[in-house]
Amino acid sequence: VLYNSSGEGMRETLDAMSDPDEDGCSDQGDGTPGACPLGQTVDDQSPKDGAAPEAVVVGVACGRLVAVTATEKQDTAFVYDITNIASPTLLFVQHLSPASETLSPGLAYTARSLGEIDPEG
Repeated sequence: VLYNSSGEGMRETLDAMSDPDEDGCSDQGDGTPGACPLGQTVDDQSPKDGAAPEAVVVGVACGRLVAVTATEKQDTAFVYDITNIASPTLLFVQHLSPASETLSPGLAYTARSLGEIDPEG
């Protein structure tokens, strides 16, 4: 739908993202060439900004004060125990859409396993 309703410039960008000789990958997650799985991509800004936390929430879980932050570009959540605020502990890291680590967005969408990939949206 996006491709067919897009202008020529956007279609050229999408074609380049799916072409292994340009920005695509030789394996989009099913052994065929196409768009790269998100776990194999790096946008232009991430090396400059790092993880770029997009959102932070704090609450109580199981009697502990925890903070959760989600990154803008890597689509990853970090969960910290901040009960002792002077010495926070990283509890775990979770990719917000595990399927997108190994499948291109198109394949993950078709499999209905894409999930949220941007804390803004």
